[in-house]
Amino acid sequence: MNDIAMDQTGNEPDLLALLGSRLCHDLISPIGAIGNGLELLELSGGGGEEMALIRASVDAAVARIKFFRVAFGSATDAAAMSARDIRATLDAMYRETRSRVIWRDEETRSRAEMRLACLALNCIEVATPWGAEIEVVRNEAAWVIHVDAKRLKIDELLWQSLGRGDLPRDLKGSEVQFGILADISRKLRRPVSVSADERHLSLIV
Repeated sequence: MNDIAMDQTGNEPDLLALLGSRLCHDLISPIGAIGNGLELLELSGGGGEEMALIRASVDAAVARIKFFRVAFGSATDAAAMSARDIRATLDAMYRETRSRVIWRDEETRSRAEMRLACLALNCIEVATPWGAEIEVVRNEAAWVIHVDAKRLKIDELLWQSLGRGDLPRDLKGSEVQFGILADISRKLRRPVSVSADERHLSLIV
């Protein structure tokens, strides 16, 4: 299916989402080719710790690009993603990190719904540089994400921007997901609720 992204009002193409889709599409091919080359080397007897490290890095890169395509690419209600696919992507993406994502939802969801969840997870990464256990649940109305960590890094202004607050003027490229999630959730009339302390964070969207 071709990526045809419209803004949330359906009036004009969502150029930023299409750009995200294009970048992910163009990156996945060469990285996938590297993965195929590694597989051939492994079948021919090549290996060792070095090869295992390269394989782990390639698998994580492929998973992160797939994740970014959902979070930042085009999303329509017509396109769907299964719980098995998103769980496999998250498992591969976080396998070599200090964080663990437990995806509790078993339903196939629209890409638009999965986009909200992935943007929320991307926001949570900013608060969990030292690792965390992250649980994702979907109730009848919203995604509910719980985070447990020994230590969290909370920028109050950044998290307040998901509600009615303004985005910080010094917003970094690594924090762009906050602006995108805030914009999409407001247009969809999906209010975002956040509560956090030093070790726990809950996000509802």
